[in-house]
Amino acid sequence: MTVRRRIMLLIVGTGLVSGFLFSGVVFYELVEQSFRLLDSMLEEEAYKVIELLKHEKGQPNLHIDDGYWIVIYDRQSSKVIFRSNLADFVRLPSVKPNSAVTIRHVIVNDASGKSKVEAFRLRAFPIFLGDKDYIVQVGRSLGKVEEEIRELVWGIPLGLIFSVLILILISHFVTGKILKPIGQMKDLARDISEKNLEQRLPVNEQGDEFNELAMTINQMLDRLQYSFMRQRNFLFDTSHELKTPLATIRLAIGEICSSDMEGLSPSVRNNLLRLNDQVLRMERLVKDLLDMSSLETLSGIDLKPVHLTKLLSALIEDYRLLSDARNIMMEVNLPENLWVKGDEEKLRRAFSNLLNNAIKYNEDGGQIAIRAERAAAETVVTIENTGPGVPEEDLPKVFDQFYRVEKSRSLDYGGSGLGLPIVKRIVELHKGRVDIESKQGERTRVIVRLPGYNAR
Repeated sequence: MTVRRRIMLLIVGTGLVSGFLFSGVVFYELVEQSFRLLDSMLEEEAYKVIELLKHEKGQPNLHIDDGYWIVIYDRQSSKVIFRSNLADFVRLPSVKPNSAVTIRHVIVNDASGKSKVEAFRLRAFPIFLGDKDYIVQVGRSLGKVEEEIRELVWGIPLGLIFSVLILILISHFVTGKILKPIGQMKDLARDISEKNLEQRLPVNEQGDEFNELAMTINQMLDRLQYSFMRQRNFLFDTSHELKTPLATIRLAIGEICSSDMEGLSPSVRNNLLRLNDQVLRMERLVKDLLDMSSLETLSGIDLKPVHLTKLLSALIEDYRLLSDARNIMMEVNLPENLWVKGDEEKLRRAFSNLLNNAIKYNEDGGQIAIRAERAAAETVVTIENTGPGVPEEDLPKVFDQFYRVEKSRSLDYGGSGLGLPIVKRIVELHKGRVDIESKQGERTRVIVRLPGYNAR
């Protein structure tokens, strides 16, 4: 669950619980207020009856509102001296003076003989008129009060539902505004790589926690960028400085081998030849380091139309002698007129590395298949070779710098561990993708996908 959803759930949950508690309190108070209002009306009606009774000097000739249930009886004799019209149809029990009760399930019979069940609120008041002691019982149906309660029962949940919907919208908007800096940080982290460290988070002047976090991340990126730049510069400077001494050593060894080999013992000659091979390997490593360093500093390249069919055909012919020397058969299937947009020299370097690997890590008498095709919106080049293959657990690492599947074999063949990383970087600069598939002991297939281009 995302942070935004968790915050929204927290806000909505808190609002819902608070709404339930508040609604409960409001409901209770409204119900109590309705009963208090009804009790006040009953008391007011009782005092009206008392005044009428005083005026009539204890005679039961009273005119009462038909909505009230009123019974007056003599307290001493318990004789009823007055009964309202409603009391003729409704039978209610006697209650203690100065008390109020709610009586439910009261059967009310009207003049037509029909009956219904209602609830009544009943109060009793003592009256002293001279030597007479009366009890006035006043009651009224709770129908109107219960109707109001039913409206509350329906209205409060509907109000809660509406409030929750409003709260969800508000929380969605508020959390979006609050978490916007987090989203920017997430997008930046997704875009940042070793080759793209110049981006920085925007810093505002509000001075809140998000602003402090953005400043901290920017400082971290500054340190990372400085560290990577130092590393790159060190590799570039070191590689550049090694070029001249290595070339001098190679020339000196070549001069010795060409002039005075006969005068040297077999062991010395073997050591010189082995030393020459190692110097050549170091020169290739230095060249790869310089190429990798220059590629990493590029954020883009100038793309021009490149005749890919001609480029691949020329490279295949260049490697034909090397493959023939090991009896490796090359199967070529290229369209006649295949174009891409890119940097011709860099593409040449990438496919040269792939062809070199396909021959180098192949078996004597093996096979190489080179195919190219235009598929949908991309151009696909596949180079497949027989050989020992790559273990499945090593496949995700083959494009890492200086990673070699078999260290001893790579040393024998002069591998630097930079060939495939260079290929990957060149393809990425062309907005493409490179993948590798391998079945150990059978074959290895490298697939290069470049954006499609029609030169016509």
